[in-house]
Parts: sequence; C-alpha cells; structure tokens
Amino acid sequence: MLAWTVFAFGGVYPATLVVPATICILLALAYRPSLVARSPTRRADFWALLVAGAMLLQMIPLPRVLLHTIDPAAEAVARTMFLVDGGGPLPISIDYASTAGALLLFASLLLFFATARDILAQGGVRTVTRIIAVIGLVLSAIAIAQSATGHGLMYWHWKPASEGPEPFGPFVNRNHFGTWGIMAIPLLAGYLTAHAAAHYGPDSRAAWRERVVAAIDTRAWMLIASTTTLIVALALSLSRSALLGLAGALGCGALLAMQGPPAPHDRRYAPRSGRAGALIAVLAALAVLGVATQVGPGAIARRFGGSGTAMADRLAIWHDTLPVLRDFWPTGTGAGTYLTSMAVYQRSKPGVIFNQAHNHYLQVAAEGGVLLALPVFLALAAFTRSAADRLRNDRSGIYWIRAGAAAGLVGVAVQSVWETGLTIPANAALAAVLAAIVISVPARAGAQS
Repeated sequence: MLAWTVFAFGGVYPATLVVPATICILLALAYRPSLVARSPTRRADFWALLVAGAMLLQMIPLPRVLLHTIDPAAEAVARTMFLVDGGGPLPISIDYASTAGALLLFASLLLFFATARDILAQGGVRTVTRIIAVIGLVLSAIAIAQSATGHGLMYWHWKPASEGPEPFGPFVNRNHFGTWGIMAIPLLAGYLTAHAAAHYGPDSRAAWRERVVAAIDTRAWMLIASTTTLIVALALSLSRSALLGLAGALGCGALLAMQGPPAPHDRRYAPRSGRAGALIAVLAALAVLGVATQVGPGAIARRFGGSGTAMADRLAIWHDTLPVLRDFWPTGTGAGTYLTSMAVYQRSKPGVIFNQAHNHYLQVAAEGGVLLALPVFLALAAFTRSAADRLRNDRSGIYWIRAGAAAGLVGVAVQSVWETGLTIPANAALAAVLAAIVISVPARAGAQS
C-alpha cells in the first residue's frame, strides 16, 4: 500500500486509489483492528472518531433556520455559488462532494492506522522499516534522475494536471515529495542506530578477517544508501518548507537520542555508542558530500534568499483566509472545501486560485471551525501523550526506530506551518504507519492505555 500510493503519483488522482483502498479493506477484514475498546490509544481513537463524526455532521442537510443560527454565512455563500433558492434544507458544507471525499479518505486512513498498529503489535517493525528504506531508495533515485532529464514531466511522460511547482519524482509537487522524505529520513536513521546497537561487531582483539566481514554489513549499507539519497533528493528539490521540516525532525531526533531509552533488561539492546556513532557519522558525511556535489550550498542559499517573495505570497493567502475563519468559525465551510471557499473569498492575485492555505492548521480551522478543529486538537494531544509514554517506557531496541518515527512526525508538524503535505494520500499513509510504529504495544506487553 505504501509503495503503490507513492509511485502512483502520490495518490492525488482518485483512479489510482482503487488498489490501496482494496488493500486497506482486505487488511482490515483479515486483522479486524480495534478502535477505542481494547485500544492502546483509546483516548486518541475516541477523538479521531469524533473528527469523522464532525465531518459527517457537516454533510447533513439542516433546516435553513437552524443553519442560519449556527452558521450565518453558509446560506449566503451557497446562494452566491450555486444559486440555491430560499427553501429547502442545506448542509453546513459548501461543497458536499469535496467533504464526502475528505471523510472517505480520513476514515480509510484511520482504519489503516488501526490495522497497522495491531499488525505491528505482533512484530515486524524492522521489516516494515526495511520496506520503507527500499521504497525511499527507488523513489529518490527516480526523483534525482527525473530532475536532471525529465523536463517537468512525471516519469518522463506525464504532465501534471494542475499548475504549480514542477513535479519531483512521482509527486506532482516538490513540497509533497519533501513531506515523504521528512518522515522517512529520521525513521531510517533510527533503524540504523537500532541495528548498530544489536549488531555491534567483533571484539577489538578479533582477527582482521572478522573485521572485514563485520564491515560488509549489507543491511547497514542499504539503510545508509537509502537515507543518503533521500537527503540529497530532498535538498535537490529546493523545497524550503521540506528543509525546515527536516531540520525540525533531526533536532527532535537528536533530543530523543540524547535522552536515550531506559536501561534495558536485555544487554543485547544496550546502546553501543561507538558503532552507532560511527555509522551515523558515515551517513552524515555521505549526505553532506552528496548535497554539496549534487546541489551546492549556493543553490540552497539562493533559494532561502528568495524567501521574502514566498512569504509575501503566503501572507496574501493567509489574509484571504481570515474572513473565512470569521464567517464560519463555529462549523467551518466543510472538510476539503478550501478551494471552493476561495471562489468567493479570494481577493488577492486575480487570475490565480488558491487551492490550499499553505498552513495545515489554518486550513483545518477554516474548513472545520470549532466543530472540527477542537476534536482534531484533542486527538493530537491524546496521541502525543501516549507517544511520550511509549518512548519513556520502551527498553527494547525498537526505541530507536520509535524515536525516528516520532521525529519524522514532528518534522511534518513543523513543515505544516507552510504546507499541507499530509493531504496527499501517499504522505498520509506513511504518517499513519509512523504513528502506528510510535504507539504500538507488543502483544506480550499487553494493550494498556
């Protein structure tokens, strides 16, 4: 499912989602994941279900008197856009089809998260991470090659349906590629650390042949190759938001690494700082060398040097979004309706339509109002608390992978100040898997809240 959504244009075209939707349904039928009851994150699950309920409520037609009471601007916008009469009931959402699509996607991802959480509780965290490493290696290789020779075409053949930044790899937008990279890079670095902790090589007195064999560690070198090429590709995309998000992810990862796991019961998982540090140093050196040769510090500096214009554009978008917040603060315009609302509220940049708020938090507030934003905030708060508990109590080698997954999610939270990358199905699916890695409880440990 992760591979399909990535390589099928990030999943932005509805026709490409048939396969992952089928996989999601089959996995759910096979594993029958639990939500709320017997769930290790029952509080987060409860609020997430309320988010889905709020989206559903936005789609229910309401009597005009009630709608005018709770959402005074909804009828006026509907009359402006759709020329509705003054009679029958209207839903809160100003674009029923878009809200239905957003609800279907959110419900599917919630089910996918719950299924992944239950699967990973049985084991397989390392296996899934290795799969992500292979996907990342292929993805970044395609992106680097396409950037040099693709001439703005995805897979050297297809032109994106929407205008905007040039595509990067199979993603129609380089910022969306950056979102995937922000999550994958710290996850793979965490697995590299965990691998070094569990396979710390021969004793210092071992023969040179044993040292050579230990150095030829295919798994470690695969992780280093995948992480390095992802970093180079992300830098080559010149996505400012992605680079800032990656900085946030690496900063969070460094803090979690300094904190380290509690003292393990099993000495096999005791941190071997020498080998782990050496492998991370090799990774960092290769990444710096790759970025310097393929991108160059000058290109990155020039990119950030032009941030003033980009910031002015975002301020214009945010300025045009504020009236939506003012008019629809109780219930929002409907999940997935930001583009539709701009047909009425956009005032700046005539000839260009704003299809996203370039701030995920602002977009959630505009589309959902208090009705949607409040349970979203409470779900995130409950998940964060549970994630902190898992990290604090994990004594196994999985700690480092769990910490990498958490750092990736923090990095995306930083990027979301400027982008809405998690609206892309491929990125949302990876985020669901990372969340499952962070929160999963081994079956032998029980499912305690």
